[in-house]
Amino acid sequence: MNRKEIFSLIILIVVVSFGAYQYFTREYPEIRSKYILDTIVEISATSKSKNVGSDIEKTFKLIQDLETKLNEYSSDSMITQINSSSEEHFDMDPDLYELLVIADSLWQMTDGAFDPTIKPVWDLWGFGTEEPAIPDSLLIKAELNKVDFSRIKYDKKQLYKPQGMQITFGALAKGYILDKALDYMKQRGLLRGFVNSRSSMTFFGYNISPLVYIQHPRKDDDSIASFKANNLSIGTSGDYQQFFEDGGQRYHHILDAHNGLPVRNIFSVSVVTEKAAWADGLSTALFTMDPQQALQLVRELPNTNTVIYYQQDDAIFSLKTEGMKSLNFNENL
Repeated sequence: MNRKEIFSLIILIVVVSFGAYQYFTREYPEIRSKYILDTIVEISATSKSKNVGSDIEKTFKLIQDLETKLNEYSSDSMITQINSSSEEHFDMDPDLYELLVIADSLWQMTDGAFDPTIKPVWDLWGFGTEEPAIPDSLLIKAELNKVDFSRIKYDKKQLYKPQGMQITFGALAKGYILDKALDYMKQRGLLRGFVNSRSSMTFFGYNISPLVYIQHPRKDDDSIASFKANNLSIGTSGDYQQFFEDGGQRYHHILDAHNGLPVRNIFSVSVVTEKAAWADGLSTALFTMDPQQALQLVRELPNTNTVIYYQQDDAIFSLKTEGMKSLNFNENL
């Protein structure tokens, strides 16, 4: 074999090797969206299989099944059946137990300002309906008698809920469902992906961390900050998500369980941590606290960061944990 033939053979080997490398390392990315969880949910996934679209659809099916189970406004859901029952004792469900454990922790952290039994008072305000309005103060006072998570008793086998009390996981369920969806995606062998439900999102497997934006609380279609996150979850609670105005005053859906009224002077709270349920729940729980106290609380939590936007002297101010710097946090107040 002469030199020219040897060189040609080397070129052929390189070409074949490169083709084989492309074949064995090829990836199939896909992104799909659906209206679910009362919002537009996006799922992005990358796989070595061409069936990545089927994996995404199966993930959507899992989300739908959990939504049906946990949707307190569906007559067929587990939560509605518990809330409307005249019974006081119920067999425990695994998903219900996990949600109760998280809710219990948040209730204790906030000295009861975050309370998953707030539903009777929350319903008075009519958020999510065509005509939300300020309830009569006497009605709020009467319904507050039904709000007290300390009266709920539970273990892995049974739930005790006094008659007349109702539970809500509106601040937790979306993040909890996203956690289950992401776990399912990983089990199916997907390489990387995210689930984005606007106020809650979770990411895994990226080589370059995705850029996340925080909604500006007073400018539609604009952001107030950005940062990068991978293998993390983000939850944001804002006074702009469900609200109405009366007499120049904004009334939003995040209530202080101590008085049944919307929390004042907080615009938004974003939490970055490993699990979406905790990011979702913490963002609401911190919203009910004094900003400085909320910041101190997060500093004591492992692998958790936050940014809080609040009102002071008619201007927007922010507080954030030091860990946000490591996420390339950039702010535009």
